[in-house]
Amino acid sequence: MSAAEGGAAGRPPDLLFCRKCGGSIARRELLAGRARLLEDRAFCASCAPGSLAVRKAARAALLAGGIAAVVLLGVRTALLSSRLGETEAWAEHNSSVGVGLGARLAASERRMLDLEAEARGLRALVEAAGRGAEASRAEARAAREALEDRLEGAERSLGTVLEALEAIRREVGVLRGPQRLTDEEEAALLDRLDKANAGERFEALWTLQRGSGAAAREAAVKGLGDPEDSVRYQAAVLARELGVREARPALVRCLALPSAVVRSAAIEALRSLDGTDLGFDPLEPSESARAEAIRRWEERVR
Repeated sequence: MSAAEGGAAGRPPDLLFCRKCGGSIARRELLAGRARLLEDRAFCASCAPGSLAVRKAARAALLAGGIAAVVLLGVRTALLSSRLGETEAWAEHNSSVGVGLGARLAASERRMLDLEAEARGLRALVEAAGRGAEASRAEARAAREALEDRLEGAERSLGTVLEALEAIRREVGVLRGPQRLTDEEEAALLDRLDKANAGERFEALWTLQRGSGAAAREAAVKGLGDPEDSVRYQAAVLARELGVREARPALVRCLALPSAVVRSAAIEALRSLDGTDLGFDPLEPSESARAEAIRRWEERVR
């Protein structure tokens, strides 16, 4: 690029390129005398001394030998000036690099401060979440303890009810006498299980406790499929007292019923028939736990 392609007349352009090596030349290099303009051709600080030396050598070839010594001295001076210019350029470069590294270090420090602030915020969130989780666990423990207390109370109440029913059963048995039912009486009571009145069906199963024939055993199995809980309860009691092993599948189905009273009577009958309850708890609040025990019973009676 020539000087004419640069700025205004008499002022060096802002940026030139060395005619020899192609490197960029800033205007300050020209003003400082480190770069040169020779016949509208620019030479950088590194190339200018050599180009000037070549021109001086060409002119010196036309002059006397004495002038050659002066030219040689000028060349040495130019070389020293070139080295000084390179040193200044290198110092300036290092200074700019130092400024850049300082800026990057400052930016890194700011980023570290931001990360520390974010970490403190996250720590506060984790602590708050921990306090919330602890409060939730405390509420869950309190609710579980309250439920256990209620279940314990229900278990005591159920035990009291079962004891009362057993006492009533014994009293009624005493009043009715020890006589056994005939086959005809058992068959008639079996037919009463088809009555619409649940009280009549319950009474029939109660009375069949004095029986022992095939009709009484069939009534126990049939009663376990009754839609009324009271009837299913009495059928389970009858199956236990008569030792009706063919009622075991129906008893296992009763273990899954919503009524805890029916479940209790059914597991009592199964325990009497098989000598084990296979870990089934009729008062267990967890349906999944009860279902696991029911699967064990289903495999046993299959």
